[in-house]
Amino acid sequence: MEVIKMKWKNLLNVYKRSEFVAFVLCFILIIVLGVLSPIFLDVNNLDSLQTAIAPNVIIAIGMMALLITGNFDLSVGSIMSISGVVTAALLTNGQSVFLSILAGIFVGSAIGLLNGLLVAKIGINPLIATIGTMYMVRGVSEILLVGKGREGFRNFSQSFINLGTGKFLGIYHMFWIMLFLLVAFQLFLKYTPAGRRLYYIGGDREAAKQMGFNVDRIKIATYILSGTLSALAGILATARYEMANRYMGQGMHMSIIISCIIGGGSLAGGKGSVVGAFFGVLFTTLLTNCFNLFEVKPQWQSVVIGAILVIVVASDGYLFLRKQRELGKI
Repeated sequence: MEVIKMKWKNLLNVYKRSEFVAFVLCFILIIVLGVLSPIFLDVNNLDSLQTAIAPNVIIAIGMMALLITGNFDLSVGSIMSISGVVTAALLTNGQSVFLSILAGIFVGSAIGLLNGLLVAKIGINPLIATIGTMYMVRGVSEILLVGKGREGFRNFSQSFINLGTGKFLGIYHMFWIMLFLLVAFQLFLKYTPAGRRLYYIGGDREAAKQMGFNVDRIKIATYILSGTLSALAGILATARYEMANRYMGQGMHMSIIISCIIGGGSLAGGKGSVVGAFFGVLFTTLLTNCFNLFEVKPQWQSVVIGAILVIVVASDGYLFLRKQRELGKI
């Protein structure tokens, strides 16, 4: 009898997990869209979903790592933009694909390092630090794009374009890259001591310090990871759309944070998974696709997205306070 009770308890715990809730929301939305819109299952629409999901999930992996440690990064969209612009600028000036991509990723990693130092070493609040770098980096992108018009940099080599437009087994290369990163980081978080340290830091920073963890170094490493993955996403998006312009990544930070919290992350830290991040991004992407398919007016889109943001943040705050009460901290 006790064994049966334990099995039921474990099953209920699975159902309560945010990742499962996000999966159910995605499943319901897919069924609704499949029934109500004949265009939803069209090959072109499914291709568009692939290329919309892949870069967002790649960024969300880095953001989830930050959220687990109790931090976040509002500059991810700007990093995405400048990395794409730097890569595109080098490509159009005759540099090799490899060196151009390497330079774009280096820029993202360097900005991530800057964010990490500002937050971990100088002690600036992540909100202030990453808003500052967001505007600074966006400004540099604007400078690099002076005289390039609305479309920015174009006319890349076919080998670079294939990164974003090429397919293997009917699935875009960028989606395969996303899947690889998803599996790798899920395994890293779940099965390695280094991955588990992120949860310790997010759960109780002072206790983590007493256990001998170098909290500042781990914080900096997660910001570098976030910057690197945002850069990769920007480069893949540049290859997919065959252009790098000033509009890339604008406002993406809020969408990514919402997706991560829907998928089980928390602004308070100590929880989350990259699988949850995937389902969170899938949900927000499907919702955007729903708006487009049914031609929902922009003002109503803002109302829905704003309502989701309020619900998500309020739920996250409520769960955090409940956890603090259970631990006797308030």
